[in-house]
Amino acid sequence: MASRASKRSLLAFLMAVIVAIACMLVLAIQVPSVAAIRSDSRDSKRFGIGEAFDEDEDEDDDDWDFMDDDAILGLSQQQNNGDSSDTEVSKEICVDSLPIELLDDDYCDCADGSDEPNTSACSHVLLDSETPPFGRQFKCKADDKLVSLAFVNDAVCDCCDGSDEKAGLCSNTCKSEWNGRFKTLQERLKAVQGGRSVRKGYMIKAVDKVQQLHGDFERLAEAYQAGQRAFEDLQRRAQHNPELRGQLEQSYNVLRRVQYVTYVQSRVVDQSTFSDAAWKPAFVELVGQCFTYTVDEKELKGGTPNVIPRKYDMVFCPFQNVSQTEPSYPKWTKAERQTKVGVSADDENEKEEEIPHPIGLGIWNEWQDSVGFVRVQSYNHGEPCANGQERHTRVNLSCGVKNRVDSVEEREMCEYEIHFETPAVCEGPEEDALQNEISQVKSLLKAVGSRSEGHEEL
Repeated sequence: MASRASKRSLLAFLMAVIVAIACMLVLAIQVPSVAAIRSDSRDSKRFGIGEAFDEDEDEDDDDWDFMDDDAILGLSQQQNNGDSSDTEVSKEICVDSLPIELLDDDYCDCADGSDEPNTSACSHVLLDSETPPFGRQFKCKADDKLVSLAFVNDAVCDCCDGSDEKAGLCSNTCKSEWNGRFKTLQERLKAVQGGRSVRKGYMIKAVDKVQQLHGDFERLAEAYQAGQRAFEDLQRRAQHNPELRGQLEQSYNVLRRVQYVTYVQSRVVDQSTFSDAAWKPAFVELVGQCFTYTVDEKELKGGTPNVIPRKYDMVFCPFQNVSQTEPSYPKWTKAERQTKVGVSADDENEKEEEIPHPIGLGIWNEWQDSVGFVRVQSYNHGEPCANGQERHTRVNLSCGVKNRVDSVEEREMCEYEIHFETPAVCEGPEEDALQNEISQVKSLLKAVGSRSEGHEEL
């Protein structure tokens, strides 16, 4: 029979676990099952569970470990102390060493293409060059559209007035293109204005939501610490009582799960997530929500050896994690076998496949540099691929009236990219830019004396 002290320790541990689970429910955090840590992992040594089980495993300290207590509860951040200095490298331009008669003679003399700025002779060089030594763009006469010189005189009409090609090759399509552009801009402007209206509501609630997240995290951290103390007490008793081994292992798995949630939440309440820039608080509205996007295997990878393409559910939980599930896997395996080898789908003796556990594609890491009006996030430390590389996901967030996943793609092996629309991105600068572009298109249409149907205000 357990002693009174043992009962008190067990009761304390159970209470800590109950509090932790309650905090997890309050936070509405989805943790993929891939996050569950086995008791035979190297992290079990830090809790001493290996000693209780008389295990002796080598520990690799070079592996990334998000379970460091100081990092979790102290919110410590590693500083990059590496010296980085930008040095300007002077580049000699080939054209400077050529006689004038070789300039624009429709023959590519220079490896950098600098001798043919106004012909397409060096188009193969211009297409591969991301940082040309000087501007290499052709300006269309009708609307000042810029076209790479690689596409000048290539028998493809890039300018609506055909000014990038020889006379007579292209017909003038400027009116129809500008009318189409005007309609597209008007629709986009309407979406941005609608998104800005929703975003105002997000901002009104943002301060209270951020404070609530901090309060939830403090309670979660306290529950984790209490659970850890109770576990350590149980661990000491298990060293002298083998009957407690099963209870110790179960307690360890629960504690590790709480620890994982505590780590993720520590990243969420970090100042850099919502509080160090004026545009960030609106995004706190997304915390606790998850969005699912079903993608076909061919769409995701561009091809598949399977007769019947598989379908995946990509689950994006902003500021938490990205995961991949395959709920239709049992049906797919049966249909694939039937197609390949003729196995009957009604075979009663056939064992139905289980649904695979979710695959982690990354947990919340940080904001990255914006691209135009698009905000960018990174989610790192997902499950390793077959080559050992950790999966990671880049999320591009653009303005939209509703929160939704627009598309998902696997750019390279283990590298995913999600395009997500949300009102949280809709801000004034994008609306102003659209208004300016609409005014420019109006001027172009007015200059050619064209009025599109449905736009009588022009």
